[in-house]
Amino acid sequence: MGTQPGFHARVRSLLRDQLLDAAAEITSERGWDGVTMSRVAARVGVSRQSVYNEIGSKDALAEAMITRETDRFLAGVSERLAAHPGDLGAGLGAAVDFTLRAAADNPLIKAVVSAAHGAADDLLPLVTIRPEPVLERAVAAVVKQVRTVHPDLTLAGPGADTLTSLVEVVARLTLSHLVQPTAAIEQAVRQVRWIVDSVLAGRGH
Repeated sequence: MGTQPGFHARVRSLLRDQLLDAAAEITSERGWDGVTMSRVAARVGVSRQSVYNEIGSKDALAEAMITRETDRFLAGVSERLAAHPGDLGAGLGAAVDFTLRAAADNPLIKAVVSAAHGAADDLLPLVTIRPEPVLERAVAAVVKQVRTVHPDLTLAGPGADTLTSLVEVVARLTLSHLVQPTAAIEQAVRQVRWIVDSVLAGRGH
């Protein structure tokens, strides 16, 4: 009997992942406007009520889907930062390069970004306007990883936490390039390196 709660938690986690997978697939195929709880339920093989019970509203489904995708990207970002323990600029540059290239090949991100170019879609504000699902989550995760990889890093700046401000600038720049790409990915990486190197040049020791 002691294993019962753990088993149920695993089953619910599996169902949630399947529901989010189904929602992402339908979004990629039809756009977010084409996602309904009935379609998600039919693709997974459960009742519509099961979708509501596990996820909640359609808005909650959107946020859960985007949050999960953000976490997947952040795992790759953490790997890039860890691969450059002696060079914060190189690590953040590699993280931006990874993010933009992976996003360009990601069907869900393509569906979201298409709204910036005229397609109707309610997911775009989760990426560009509301800070919680993407921006705040990304900044917190990257700051934590940078502090792990560069424990002795000190930055001089106008605020109490210059590192957080720097990471937020990089994150906002990355989102801008993702949603409205105006130059090659290499140019975005050069911009990030320039910003980071400028901040590093002003730090005090």
